[in-house]
Amino acid sequence: MTKTYVTLGLVVLALFEFITAMYVFGKKGDKPHSRLILTLHRVGGYVFLVYWLWPMIVGANLLARLSRYTDGWQFHGPRFYHAFLGVTVFIVLLLKISFVRFYPNFKNSARLLGILISTGAVITWLIAGWFWLCMMGGRTPS
Repeated sequence: MTKTYVTLGLVVLALFEFITAMYVFGKKGDKPHSRLILTLHRVGGYVFLVYWLWPMIVGANLLARLSRYTDGWQFHGPRFYHAFLGVTVFIVLLLKISFVRFYPNFKNSARLLGILISTGAVITWLIAGWFWLCMMGGRTPS
């Protein structure tokens, strides 16, 4: 049940990040409080980064324990894709932060990276949800 709450927290953070980014960058013209909203977006991004890292560490620990206690650890598609997308989103998020913070010439690319992060996060959650539903229904994913 804890993973469900973590996921809901990530969904809320992702929605907050998306809304703040779209408010500032979605339309042309002056917006009231845009500096404050960008600061909130930056702080929310760092919180998302740490919050995303925590389940990755827990998942890596789980994968290590699963491979240790089984005779022949076999490739498991949904588990692999879930882990792969989680790590990919994390790397793209670090890349986005480095573009904004250290490489101002690539600042325009940060918007595209933000969209990729949102898409990757949603796909990761969908795969996790599908896997969870298959487990709860007693069926194994093909």
